[in-house]
Amino acid sequence: MSTVGKIFMSDVLISKLDIPLASTVKVRVGVKVVSSKLVVRNGKLSSYMLSPQLAKALCLNRRKPLQIRYDQEKEMIHIGPTIGILASYLPNELEFNPKSVQAELIFLSKIGQQLPAQVYFFTSSSINWTSKTVRGFIYHQLSSDRGIWTSSVYPLPDVVYDRISSRAGEARPGIKNTKKKLMNLQHLKYFNPSFLNKWKVHKLLVANADLIPYLPETQLLNASSMKDMMMRHKTLYLKPCNGSQGNGIIKVICNDQGKLKYTVYRNGRHAGHADNTTDFMKRSRLARKGKPYIVQQGLNLSTFHESPFDIRIIYQKNHEGEWKISKQFVRVAPRGSSVANLSRGGTAETSKRVFASILNRNKKLIEEKHEELRNLCSMVAVTLESSSKKLYGELGLDIGIDKGGNFWLIEVNSKPRKTTETELSQGIVRNTFRRPLQYAIHLAGFQNRQ
Repeated sequence: MSTVGKIFMSDVLISKLDIPLASTVKVRVGVKVVSSKLVVRNGKLSSYMLSPQLAKALCLNRRKPLQIRYDQEKEMIHIGPTIGILASYLPNELEFNPKSVQAELIFLSKIGQQLPAQVYFFTSSSINWTSKTVRGFIYHQLSSDRGIWTSSVYPLPDVVYDRISSRAGEARPGIKNTKKKLMNLQHLKYFNPSFLNKWKVHKLLVANADLIPYLPETQLLNASSMKDMMMRHKTLYLKPCNGSQGNGIIKVICNDQGKLKYTVYRNGRHAGHADNTTDFMKRSRLARKGKPYIVQQGLNLSTFHESPFDIRIIYQKNHEGEWKISKQFVRVAPRGSSVANLSRGGTAETSKRVFASILNRNKKLIEEKHEELRNLCSMVAVTLESSSKKLYGELGLDIGIDKGGNFWLIEVNSKPRKTTETELSQGIVRNTFRRPLQYAIHLAGFQNRQ
């Protein structure tokens, strides 16, 4: 490895970082490693500086100095952190919708620029694998209602935060290949690597005996499992294994005569009838579009203003890598519907108000239920991460509470949508965008100081 430029360091900093004295040293930014001359300067300040040649070779694009540490194991100086956010594309619509993917990415970029890190967005097509660099983008606000994405060349990052926003995007061969290559790069860590499959998640979670009381009975859908489940439960929910936002859900109710009434939730609600489970499987084939489904026990959920609801929790790791509830609210289904997704007409309500209503304002019981909810979230996240052997920094958990006061885990989502507008606290909104980046800084081995 040829030597490029110089890194100037005070003797105070060298002593503080316990860097062995040598004429040359390896310097890393992201996955890019360069050998450089080490120049020691006497002084009281704990400082460092890079020569223009070295800064250029490392593709540094942040005006403020980044943090510095010494990796004893790899025997190299590490400057950073550099965080890359992988997106399917960078939308730049003229009409700004505050609930769009574009709004999420812009907000996330602005948060990233406030943190002690080099944070950029990139796509699968913007990587130069030979030089281990990438054309990264950050958002610059030009006026109150207008901004642009600007680009620079960066090293491939220390940490990738996967924000691929759709299952269709994730399935594209170019993106699949990019993710695989990134995960195999030395020095790079990758979290929230993919959308979740409902059947695979159920199998992972049901293996934890402590979670079984919270999991509705669930089977992979086929003619036999449909008949078996209908014999034990008068109401069933069929869900696409790889579905999102409540699209494609089918609710099935069996009457006393064994006849079935079902509702398909796709582009509205579509009702149907069937004589038995065999007839239902035939009639619903078109609605299921040949996709794998699970069949799940229907729950006798509590209602709020006569509508069923679920609790949506944004569960994230913080700056120390610890799981915390970042946001908690209730999604109330529209009148006449059983699906509470906001994208399907559900409305948001505070959990404080709903809990007070359904638990008769019993403060002791409300606190006990909140504590149980926190424990449930922790068990789900820890079990999912350890069993899948994948790294997660945030999860969206949908949890129901039945009329007996029991919690039920309805769904786990690894790519929870986070809106930039809310009737709740703006501080909470900012926190849900900031925490994954703070976790990324922690993963890279740096502190979250400003």
